[in-house]
Amino acid sequence: MPFVNKRALYSTSRALHIYISTALFFLLILFCVSGIVLNHVDWLKNDKNNGQITAAIPAELLVKAQTELNTLPTIYPQIEAYLAKQYGLNKVKSIEWEKQDSLVMLDYPLPAGYAYAEFDFISGELLLDYQTGGFLSVIGDLHKGRYSGEVWSWVIDISAVLMILFAITGMIILFQNRKKRLAGIWITALGVATPIVIYLFWVPQIKGVS
Repeated sequence: MPFVNKRALYSTSRALHIYISTALFFLLILFCVSGIVLNHVDWLKNDKNNGQITAAIPAELLVKAQTELNTLPTIYPQIEAYLAKQYGLNKVKSIEWEKQDSLVMLDYPLPAGYAYAEFDFISGELLLDYQTGGFLSVIGDLHKGRYSGEVWSWVIDISAVLMILFAITGMIILFQNRKKRLAGIWITALGVATPIVIYLFWVPQIKGVS
């Protein structure tokens, strides 16, 4: 077993504990507040806004579509590119095509909302229905990583790893302090046992099944 330099271990742990806490200051508060919000979803009843935009389909896209009315799916990439540039919409969930009416409909899920775009290539009109959430609704979905994109997913994963390191370095620092070590261990044990006991005795669960 390799020799562990306790002084270096404690010094490194203390530095990591301090700087991880500062790096995570905002996210820790954000996830704590959003966790409370998710525990009280009734707070979000009136935290939605609906809107609608009507606009003319760009001439270039309209001409291209009208020359290919029977093969509209071939211009899906151009339609998506236009919505991404004009309205910042990315990561379409689904695209539907009503051939008879020359309609193309795109569904975009968003944190705490959605955007639904309908291109009418006969009338040349774009109808964009959308719903946006207020601050509480948005942070609730960011907490869950719901429709928040790949980059935010990495934010959640990296934050979780750093929080684990934060907890571990805190325990290492505790063991350095002999006077407070025993009390800290008892408080840690209480912190582990309390949620387990609450889960076993007060959280609804099914029993008697294999």
